[in-house]
Amino acid sequence: MSKNKLIFCSALFCFVGLTTYALWNEITRNTAKLERSISGAILTAPGVGGGIVKTDNAHILLFNPDTLELVASRIINPFLPPVTFNIGQSDTDRKLSGMYRILVLTDKDGDPNRPSIGEIIGPLTQQIPLGTEGFKYYLDRPFKSFPEELVYRETDSPENSISGIVKASPKLSNLVSPDDRLVIMLFDPEKGRPVAVKILDNFKLPQKFSIGHSNALGIQPFSGKFSLRILTDKNNQPFESVIGEIIGRSKKLIALGAKNIEFVMDQNYVR
Repeated sequence: MSKNKLIFCSALFCFVGLTTYALWNEITRNTAKLERSISGAILTAPGVGGGIVKTDNAHILLFNPDTLELVASRIINPFLPPVTFNIGQSDTDRKLSGMYRILVLTDKDGDPNRPSIGEIIGPLTQQIPLGTEGFKYYLDRPFKSFPEELVYRETDSPENSISGIVKASPKLSNLVSPDDRLVIMLFDPEKGRPVAVKILDNFKLPQKFSIGHSNALGIQPFSGKFSLRILTDKNNQPFESVIGEIIGRSKKLIALGAKNIEFVMDQNYVR
């Protein structure tokens, strides 16, 4: 065999070997992911879902079947069913194993705790084992409230809320319109996502505010320190910015129980 052929064959074998190794690793990763998750399709029951538009969010919530504690969540956007879904270990920092229950609902205004016209919800499922594939979940009713099993709301006490007064910086105050909404959010610094959202349809700056357990996303209460963000919303999409919206972000983490905070919206809201 000539030297050139030998080099070619060696390179070919090396390429085939590396490709096979990479494919095997990918298959192994996908298999492990499926074993630690529940996957399938989200559909709508007949006569339900006519109000869904592609800007809607779909919230997929995974609950511990014994305590009904929220253990994982995922947002699908845009959402136009039928769509496939997958939820499991990659959606939480907790170690998952065993059986879980799923709830799915749609959200139009950025506040999944507050029912709005056109939003729909499905049932809280029975227990489903991790590793389940091809599960069909049906959104089958208008969203008016959470299932009774999950209804949990405390009256916010000073100990489980953050309160203060918010205003706009002088250079941006002219951007605030009477038609704007005020969106108040607490962000988990480790997960990088909101744990609580409160929306005021009517407000006048300077505006008193309070946010706490009663505004928790996913039903469950929370604890610790959080990043506070307050912004104006002109298009009923708090997670999509448009010209003229403004935002303020806390310079440091704020613990539950903090009060008399003087908060300033001092930046243009850009995402």
